[in-house]
Amino acid sequence: MPYLGEMLAVSAALSWAIGVILFKRCGDHWSPMGLNLFKNAVAIVLFFPTLYIAGEPIIPDVPDHYWMLLAASGILGITVADTLFFMALNRLGAGLTAVVDTSYTPIMLGLSAAVLGEPIGLQVIVGAVLIAGALLVGSATRPAPGKTRRDVVIGSILGVIGIFAMGISIVMIKEVLNATPYIWATSIRIIAAEVALVLMIVLSGRGREVLREFAPSQAWKTSFFASFFGTFVAMTAWIGGMKYTRVSVASLLNQLSTVFIFILATAVLKEPLTRRRIAAICLAFTGAVLIVLR
Repeated sequence: MPYLGEMLAVSAALSWAIGVILFKRCGDHWSPMGLNLFKNAVAIVLFFPTLYIAGEPIIPDVPDHYWMLLAASGILGITVADTLFFMALNRLGAGLTAVVDTSYTPIMLGLSAAVLGEPIGLQVIVGAVLIAGALLVGSATRPAPGKTRRDVVIGSILGVIGIFAMGISIVMIKEVLNATPYIWATSIRIIAAEVALVLMIVLSGRGREVLREFAPSQAWKTSFFASFFGTFVAMTAWIGGMKYTRVSVASLLNQLSTVFIFILATAVLKEPLTRRRIAAICLAFTGAVLIVLR
């Protein structure tokens, strides 16, 4: 299908934005680890019938090292990166998280250059500077009620580290995605991530604490829909976009999530629409466009 990768990349951006808004709404009920565990469990349950409908085998005939690469990718890109993202979201709110998310494009293209050999030109450097400026402008904004400047700075750092981890996790499996059914590959990533997260929670001694969060409550409905859009749909579409089009093209289209999150945060969560936030978004998005139109 023509432009399948591009359509999937835009779908990933929109569904991720919806998921972020919903995750923010249910963040008061969950700890970052608990929410990560819940959303992964929902996605795993949904992936099995999806594999059947798509006609993809549960155990395809692929080299053993593909399994190991996908598992490592899932642990880094979901267990680690998503937990850091939820920690950042709790500190920043959805609007400022959208600003931090703009670091996604330069990180992805930098990793693509380092790992896949894609070239970096002057426009990429200028774009990265604009995005760095956007992060500084956004992090200098007045903290939300109940938050401190320290929350904003720490949240921004955690968000960027999480995005960097996610970028490494996808670049390291580009070859695997080109050679395997992508819904199956996505399923293996998230199953490995869930197993690693359970072990992490148990070894940290927080098992009972996290388990108490799973008591049925009103937050479950919001958490389910957040997991459906922000994990199952977004991750499937994101992996598909990376598989069926160039990393640079998919990265720019994924960056549309910044605009979607910013609009939804103002319309749904009633987060303030300040001049500083608008300036940060404009700087960041201009930088992302420059990078990909190099």
